[in-house]
Amino acid sequence: MDTSLRRASIREVVDRDGYAKLNSLSELFGVAPVTIHRDLDYLVTEGVLERVRGGARSLSGLHHEIRTDFNLRRSQVIEQKRAIARRALDEIPDGATVFFDASTTVLELALELEQDASRSLTIVTNSPAIAFMLHAPYIRVIVTPGEVDQSLRAITGLWTAEFLGGLSLDTAFVSAAGLTVSGGLMTTQRELAEITKTVFARSERRIALVDSTKFDAPALLSMAPLGQLDLVITDAEMLSSVEKKYVDGGLPLVRAPGNAPSRGRQS
Repeated sequence: MDTSLRRASIREVVDRDGYAKLNSLSELFGVAPVTIHRDLDYLVTEGVLERVRGGARSLSGLHHEIRTDFNLRRSQVIEQKRAIARRALDEIPDGATVFFDASTTVLELALELEQDASRSLTIVTNSPAIAFMLHAPYIRVIVTPGEVDQSLRAITGLWTAEFLGGLSLDTAFVSAAGLTVSGGLMTTQRELAEITKTVFARSERRIALVDSTKFDAPALLSMAPLGQLDLVITDAEMLSSVEKKYVDGGLPLVRAPGNAPSRGRQS
């Protein structure tokens, strides 16, 4: 069964019964318990289930899915984000210390990384969702201090910036609300702009994962000028005319090769 279909079916079972045991779900769907564990963690990050001892509980009796800004963004251009994430794996060498921001595109990168057992890494993140779903023993996860913005699913604030300002990072992976020639990487949130500026100052490489819908889309605040970016990875649907404008302007831009395959390869 395809991963997305299995997860939808798990949600239906849990919503119908109110609760389901992990081992029972493993037997029902014919997959290893570790796969169900990942499925449940994914559904928790989506805000549709709650993990409890030995399984998961439906939230439908408590409240319907919270339509936060994070959940809304998570559902947009998902195949393009997955393709970008697959390409971004090539930019993470074994032994690296990297920063993952709390964007939904970088979350897709973390999901891909969880399935790739080829490298040992240290990941610093201000994303509770990323920290929660990375279980691989070869990945060391460091979560920033700070305040959790429930709408953005991000840890922000003065403590966060101060902590990040004391680190040395090999590569920072971030996304943005928009990207323009004059404004560079852009956001609508002051807290996110401050975190990105701090992280970029402490990183050897700065990589932006930006789907094609974000190009020429201005936002309120600039996080970084284009000249600070070592690489921008976008999807295959970018218009050639838009790509040419940015490449001719000196932006190191690559397209991910087509849409990513389904994560149905999990077992």
